[in-house]
Amino acid sequence: MPTVLGVDDWAIHKGLTYGTILVDLERHRPVDLLPDRSSASLAAWLRAHPGVAVIARDRAGAYAEGARDGAPDAVQVADRWHLVDNLADALEVVLRAKGACLKAAAAALIAQATAKEAEHPRSPPDEVYQDKRRHPHPERWRERQAAAAEAGVARRRANYERARALHANGACVAQIARTVGISRMTVYRYLREGPPQRKRHSVHGRQRVLEPWEPYLLRRWEEGCRMATRLWREIQAQGFAHSLSNVQRFVAQVRREGPPPAGRPRTALTKPEGPPPRHVAALVLRRPERRTEAQRAYLTQLRTEDAAIATAVDLAEAFLVMVRRWEGARLLAWLERAEASDVDELKRFAGRLREDRDAVQAGLTLRHSNGQTEGQVTRLKLVKRLGYGRANLDLLRKRVLRAA
Repeated sequence: MPTVLGVDDWAIHKGLTYGTILVDLERHRPVDLLPDRSSASLAAWLRAHPGVAVIARDRAGAYAEGARDGAPDAVQVADRWHLVDNLADALEVVLRAKGACLKAAAAALIAQATAKEAEHPRSPPDEVYQDKRRHPHPERWRERQAAAAEAGVARRRANYERARALHANGACVAQIARTVGISRMTVYRYLREGPPQRKRHSVHGRQRVLEPWEPYLLRRWEEGCRMATRLWREIQAQGFAHSLSNVQRFVAQVRREGPPPAGRPRTALTKPEGPPPRHVAALVLRRPERRTEAQRAYLTQLRTEDAAIATAVDLAEAFLVMVRRWEGARLLAWLERAEASDVDELKRFAGRLREDRDAVQAGLTLRHSNGQTEGQVTRLKLVKRLGYGRANLDLLRKRVLRAA
């Protein structure tokens, strides 16, 4: 029987029913699948399998209660990734109420960039490249893309309405799929979810792979090197490990729009409307040595805009230091500091941590985590898909445990 147990949930039917996976973190293998994610099921399993000394889990209250009831002497370890994710949610709430400050900080960066551009003006980019006009109608292309996306959404919504109407009239899933011309899985999704919405992809919270090399590429552009392949080979020699297409897209944008003001890459930080709160929260969570010069300048400017934001950023960075250095002994002092601050959302975050203080402190002290358990969940999904999603819990348990 395992002495270090990982506990996490997994979707039996996504959005409807969930089960629990139990993983032996020392032997790197799953030991059981439970039919739900209730505290009673976990407690019953722990009573039937005594000897568990450490339980690594997420922040779910049901698992905390089940671990206390089934193995009261076991040390519970709150997963560090979930702690940071909860902190990110709290920061986003704080920043969402400070939209004017986010916009003002972006405006200050734009003003600084404009002043540098005025000191060192650039000549406008050539209008012709290799005897071709440079992207003559980008607005029309964007309009066509938007119109095509809206047409796709309208078509899916029409299928959704037909599927719901047929289901209301008593048609089975297979009949609905044949009549509407969609797959059965799509029918199931339409029956359990709302109308289809247009997906809008965003990279605001994620650093672009080319971002650290953009200042170098812009400098080489100003020196007259305009060939994407040559630029790619140069940064590849410096450690860039991604494909040529990233550089080609960047070069195409510079040809189309010209270099950014003051040699700065265009980012959400220098847009007039300012970056979204989730993007700024991601910047706060990023390691200081991995922030770009523009990101450091933006956070410095943002601290001066509002005292509550400065306090929230300081508290978040102090918490992240504890997470990265496993300094759980400092948790109590951090909780007292957060609860004494004037940032209500971080006060509530600290209160939730205090309710689960022992597990949180263990998570900031011990090396156990739920990362391996998450990997076993991914493997379980693969096994589930190999059965076309039709395997029941007993068959999944046998296949997962036998493969392990």
